[in-house]
Parts: sequence; structure tokens; C-alpha cells
Amino acid sequence: MLWSQREEDLVFGSEIASVANLSLRRVGNVHDLVIPLKLGERPIFLIDLGGQETLSHLEQVIQTELGLFSELVNGNSFHFISDADLEECPWLAESPLMGSFILRNFKDAHAAGVRYGRLVEASLGERSFGLSNVLGKAAKVQQVKLSRSTQKQEAVEAIRGYVLAAGFNNRMATVVANAVDEALMNAIFDAPVDAAGKQEKAQVPRTEDFILDGRNQVQVEVGFDGKTIGVAAIDHFGSVDKTRLLRHMSKVYTNEAYKVKTTSAGAGLGLSSSFQSGGSFYFVCENGTRTEAMLFFTLAENYREFREQFRFLSTQFYF
Repeated sequence: MLWSQREEDLVFGSEIASVANLSLRRVGNVHDLVIPLKLGERPIFLIDLGGQETLSHLEQVIQTELGLFSELVNGNSFHFISDADLEECPWLAESPLMGSFILRNFKDAHAAGVRYGRLVEASLGERSFGLSNVLGKAAKVQQVKLSRSTQKQEAVEAIRGYVLAAGFNNRMATVVANAVDEALMNAIFDAPVDAAGKQEKAQVPRTEDFILDGRNQVQVEVGFDGKTIGVAAIDHFGSVDKTRLLRHMSKVYTNEAYKVKTTSAGAGLGLSSSFQSGGSFYFVCENGTRTEAMLFFTLAENYREFREQFRFLSTQFYF
């Protein structure tokens, strides 16, 4: 369902519906969005965010007619499209309806819709794990398992080489490598928790060498479909806190505050900078079982185009 009067959003939504084998219905008011939820249906919502007042109105109507925390309301299904970047909408991170954020810098709404449509299609499955599901059939995805914590840097350098070989320039490759480094640090050091949910390795020096086995094993997937590089960092704890993650991703960190100490499992610190530099992210987490942090970067003619490319931050949380 599309709640937007913008024609580029209609083009974007139509392509998503085509790829994901859905029918697109354009509605004129928030009350029409609630009707299928009342009937027990599970539609995908594409919403022109507009501003905080739009979100507040949506929340108020859903709260009145269903209850924001009703089992009929699934935050995974809400995809907000915005002209303003995520750091200009910090209030969105606090909403129980926040599932996905889409920056409306489509350039080509058809191409953006096809790309995002693969993500939506993957999200319709029982579990939307797997980088290949989002990149598409043309992508060749490779997987590597890290057996020691000190293999992180080797994996980052290997991916940097992969990115350069795909045609990205040095500056772009550095952005990708930094994002992968952060995602792997989160998987190795922040994600592991004990039975009580307490982090086990948050205070361990990042240079420490230890074995990654059992639940501590970390996997990396990387693939390229000819246009977009995708990398996934995978852990087996499923400990990401959604609200804290979104708060961190919506902040702008200064150089001094870039490495912020936290007690939030899998907080995603540092990834916000990569998001602001052209990356897109898809976090899929099954509580207590698995998290996949997927990173996407599309090939561009130059760094400016790379930085200003179509971007999104999407989440799927299973409990």
C-alpha cells in the first residue's frame, strides 16, 4: 500500500510491487492504511514521511483503532520514504512503527524500485536471511568463516581488494572497508551475550586473539551483481537492540565521538558514518539465534555520485 501523492513514489512503488509479485494500492489517507490491518492482512506499507507530524498522526490513528503494540501491527512492514536524511529525523528511531527508512534520492525511480523490490521480496519469506536473496540471481555470493578474531583484518583487506576489482575507486573502497570492519567488530565483540543477555566481550581489547567457535563463529558473505556490492557480517547470537541500533544510525558522530563506548549489544556504532557516505543497510535479526548485517554499495562514476547514491536503512526483527 502506498500513501503518497508523489509521482516518483508511485513509480518506485510500482517497481517494488512488480519485483515482489505484489499488487499496489495507492491510498489517500491514513485511515485507509488501517483497514487491511483490521482484517488481519499483512500488507507492506510505503509511506511518504513528510515530517514528524505525519508520523505522529499515523501513530495516533493506529493507537486509537488497533493499539500501537497490537499483534496486528508489525513494524517490519512499514517503509518510510523521506526527502530529509535520517539524522534529520531522530524521532523516527523512537517509533514502534519504524521498520525501514528510504532516502528519496532515487535518481532513477525505476531502478531504485527494482533494487529495493528484491529486499521487499526477501522480507516476505518466513525468514529473510541470505545476501543472495537481496542482491538477486545475477550475483555470485562467496562465504568465508572466521575461526579467529585476528582474521578480521585479513577479511577486511580481502573485501577491499574485491571492491577495487569490481571497479570502485580507492576512496569508495575505503568507505566499504571501514563499514565492513565495523560490522565485523560488532559481530565478534559486541554481539556475544550470556544467558542473561550480558555482553561477554565488550571490554575485550579489539586486538585480542581468540578462537571463534560454536556460537562465537562469525561468517562473512560478499557478492557483486554487476552494479552493487553486498557484504554481510553474520553472528549467531541475535542480540541486536533495535531501538539502540536506530538511534546510533540516526546520529552524526564527530571524529572525537566516532568510537563511542556502549553497553548495547551489537549497537552498530560507526556504521552511521558509512550510511551517510553512500551505504545502504539491511539488518535481519532473529532474537537469540542470528543476526545478519548486510551492507550495500552501488558502483558510481565518482565519489560525489557514490556518496549521493540511493540509500536505505531497513530492518527485519523476529522474536
